[in-house]
Amino acid sequence: MKALKKESLPFLYCLLAAAVCLMICSKSSFLYPINDWTDANAYLSCGRGMLAGRVMYRDLYEHKGPLLYALHALCCFVDHGGFLGVYLLEVLAGGVFLWFSYKLAILYGANRTSLWLAPLLGALIYASFSFQQGDSAEELCLPLLLASLYSLLRWLRTQAPERMSVTLLIWNGFLGGCVLWIKFTLLGFYAPWLLGLMVYHLIRHEGRAAWTVLWAFAVGALLATLPWIVYFGLNGAILPWLKTYLYDNLFLYSDSGIMTLRQRLGAAFHAGWDWLRLNPAYTVPMALGMLWLTLCPRAQKRPGQKPGLLPCVSAAEKAFVWAMLAFATTGVFVGGKSYVYYGLILAVFAPLGMAAVARALHARETRRRWLGALLAALALPLAGAYSLWQSPNVTALLEPRAQTMQYQFAALVNRTPHATLLNYGFMDAGFYTACDIAPSVKYFHQTNVPLEEMLSEQERYVAEGVTDYVVTRGRQPDSIGLHYTLIATAKPPADFWYDTVYLYRRNDIQP
Repeated sequence: MKALKKESLPFLYCLLAAAVCLMICSKSSFLYPINDWTDANAYLSCGRGMLAGRVMYRDLYEHKGPLLYALHALCCFVDHGGFLGVYLLEVLAGGVFLWFSYKLAILYGANRTSLWLAPLLGALIYASFSFQQGDSAEELCLPLLLASLYSLLRWLRTQAPERMSVTLLIWNGFLGGCVLWIKFTLLGFYAPWLLGLMVYHLIRHEGRAAWTVLWAFAVGALLATLPWIVYFGLNGAILPWLKTYLYDNLFLYSDSGIMTLRQRLGAAFHAGWDWLRLNPAYTVPMALGMLWLTLCPRAQKRPGQKPGLLPCVSAAEKAFVWAMLAFATTGVFVGGKSYVYYGLILAVFAPLGMAAVARALHARETRRRWLGALLAALALPLAGAYSLWQSPNVTALLEPRAQTMQYQFAALVNRTPHATLLNYGFMDAGFYTACDIAPSVKYFHQTNVPLEEMLSEQERYVAEGVTDYVVTRGRQPDSIGLHYTLIATAKPPADFWYDTVYLYRRNDIQP
């Protein structure tokens, strides 16, 4: 019981810290009228569609992983027409991430009073530019990757060269499988985790141990995959699943197919530089942590030394962390796309900076318990204040719903019982969410995948009057006058890349 309390209190504190930071930094928070980021709305629309009986990839076209949409379907049980469930999901993911950050600091010799650094780390990451509006695939994968990083480093510091337990290997394979079915481009992190561990044993002439690492990790990944094999198999959607998620992402979504090697390397460099330049709040601590890890003298563990008090860092730890950073960075930027939020996943290495700071403070520790409690209490409002100061999202904080384009249109659409809607010619901008409508057509919005069928099908939906309402921006389809009448226009926020949105109602529907 005492051990449980020892772990539960820091975890609850980390949950609270995540709730404070995300309440301000994420537009999924109840302090915002809506999260108007297109990606977040597409995930939630797909989740709502799954609850309505649609099968992903067969009935709804979106190109992220099925686990991401299933998580958002669960969020819809909390709030079917809003983002409260998503906010709670983000808080859970953020709390787990900060808790493992704290455990990592303890692993490297910090005192438990270093818990107060967790809210500050959260504020640095969640108030950053690459966080965007909240609810990215990268954000939700951060705790999964950090859990794997922590388990590997803990094994290296406290158990190696003894073999890692099969249970832990399976668990990390399961985490890797979850990342696979959220966004597979983030898997670069796991290549040196798995292969490096196998090489570690092969160097020691432990071939059986290397084989165990491979099959146990594969079993874990298979456990994360089996639910989707069953789900898509029962619904006759195996081919649409693999075609959309793997083929379309690999050969249609990326620009790399039309770029030379030199152009691709140049695009990757510029994307990485933009990420570094725009996110110094956590890239600087991350660089500090990597520098500390690299320069810390090498040493072997002395017999009988307590875990977490090892004064130096082994060569294996340095090699694993640098390899995971290199592979993760390559996976993020090598595709040719340069969205800055891609780099958020690399914040998984920022807790190393927290560990370095916590360890330095530990050397000056006064052993006064009240001081740790005071710092923990002060860190929460400090993190909140920093978030208010630095988050790019706070301009929309406490904005009334009635002022948003989504809820202006929802007031009209909701006059029609069980209305259907089409987001024509651009990405899901939150109209499905505001109207609490599950998509009824496969191509319910236009994604960044240059798929000819998507464009022609959206044209057909309009030409045949398939949905009750159509939302457009910019270019209007030529056939829209056949079945629809313009009933409203609205202005998006100033930072949007288009000026006006239009709402059309089918002519046979009474006002």
